[in-house]
Amino acid sequence: MPPRYLSLLRWSLAYGLGGFALGFLFGALRELVLIPQLGLTGGRWAEFPLVTLSIAALGIWIGRRAAPPALAIGLLGVAVLLLAESFLAVIVLRQPIEAYAAQYNVLRGALFPFGLAVMALAPLLGRRLP
Repeated sequence: MPPRYLSLLRWSLAYGLGGFALGFLFGALRELVLIPQLGLTGGRWAEFPLVTLSIAALGIWIGRRAAPPALAIGLLGVAVLLLAESFLAVIVLRQPIEAYAAQYNVLRGALFPFGLAVMALAPLLGRRLP
């Protein structure tokens, strides 16, 4: 495999798994602290900007350092995150697919797709910042 593709793969894996780790940490914060204090909806709405900004900061940092196309890193990073999360939710935790898919339904208040869009674009933003 050419070095350019290996670099793209490494940065994308780092971004996707880093985003997954941040999401896992903030998910624990949401479940253990925010939801008991603010209720289900309040806890989710309080956690969303925190995790989204953290993952975006990681993406901007990667976008400023990586040589491969920044948008490709963002899109592949999202794919890695989705694979890791789907595996954890559906295979390990045995969450029903219908319940897992509900987190993508923006018509029912799901915020996750917006966070994924920010994640996909953050490395490109990092590349374009002075």
